[in-house]
Amino acid sequence: MDRRKKIIGSILILCIFLIFLGAGYYISRPPKDYNDKEVFNETQSSTENNNNSESKIITAYINGEIKNPGVYKMKQNSRIQDLIKKAGGITDGANVLKLNLAKKLKDEDYIYVEKKTNGQTDIPNQSSESSMDSEKVNINTASKEELKKVPGIGDTTAQKIIDYREKNGEFKTIQDLKKIGRIGDKTIEKMKDKIDVN
Repeated sequence: MDRRKKIIGSILILCIFLIFLGAGYYISRPPKDYNDKEVFNETQSSTENNNNSESKIITAYINGEIKNPGVYKMKQNSRIQDLIKKAGGITDGANVLKLNLAKKLKDEDYIYVEKKTNGQTDIPNQSSESSMDSEKVNINTASKEELKKVPGIGDTTAQKIIDYREKNGEFKTIQDLKKIGRIGDKTIEKMKDKIDVN
C-alpha cells in the first residue's frame, strides 16, 4: 500500500513539473503573429516611402518654341523630354541642340526652347558645335543653365535675370543688368564678351 502511494505521489509530482514547464514556455514565447506583424509593418513602411517618393509632384515652367508654353505639374524624377511631351511638343522652328532631353527636372525649373537660327539643322556637327561654344549668350532668351555658364552669373543671379525679363520685358542693353542688383560695372566688364541682348 505504501509503495502504491509512493508511485502515485511520484506521478503527481511529475505531472505538476510538466504543467509548470509548459506554462513557463507559453508565457515566455512571443505572440504567434509577432514576426509576421513585424515583417508586414516593415514592408508596408517601405512601400509607403516608395509611393510617397514616386507620387511627389514638382512644378516646372516651359517657354519658347513649344506648342503649349506654360507651367506644368510633373511627377518627381520626370525628364525634360517628358515636360516637352506634356506641353504638346516643340514647334517646327525649335532648336533642341542645347537641350539635354534626358535631364531630370527639379521643382521650379525654367526650361526655354530656343528658336533655330537661319540655316541651322537638327543634326549637330563639329562646326556647329564649335560655333555654339564661341557664340554669345543672349540674356533675353537664355535658360537658367545657359546663363550660369557666363562668368559672374550664379544660380541666384540667373534666376533674377529670368524673373526681371518676365516682369519687365527684354533687356535693351547689357548695362540694364545693373537693374537687378548684385551686378556692377566690374562684373559687366568681365562678362561683356560672353553676353548679348540680340
